[in-house]
Amino acid sequence: MTAGGRPRAALREETLFAAVLGAGTLMSAVVLIAGFLAYVLGWVPPRVPIAELPRYWGLDAPGWLRAVGAEPGWGWLRLVAYGDFLSIIGIAMLGGVTLACYAAVLPMFLRKGDTAYAVIALLELAVLLLAASGLVVVRH
Repeated sequence: MTAGGRPRAALREETLFAAVLGAGTLMSAVVLIAGFLAYVLGWVPPRVPIAELPRYWGLDAPGWLRAVGAEPGWGWLRLVAYGDFLSIIGIAMLGGVTLACYAAVLPMFLRKGDTAYAVIALLELAVLLLAASGLVVVRH
């Protein structure tokens, strides 16, 4: 807001961040829905047939991974040929949208010499990449 109470014009960085966020979210949703439809409609064979799913409902995550032969972390990538794992691509894309947003605006901050925002964007990217890497694992 301006001093007069009127909304201020969006900065170019804000507009770019919002555009990348909107496009990335839409693409992720389309991929997620397409993968789910491919699974539910039987276009891609599942790792676990839909009729057998109730057998697995009572398992915790590690038990389910063992039962279906999956690995934790990025191990699901080896199973994307199966319909029940295909929609995870859309979920992973959705999780990466924020990375794309910060990566898009970082060069603008650097060009403007806006050191504080550039450092914040770099730190955000580092934390998100570290979290996605699987190098930091919390066990219960």
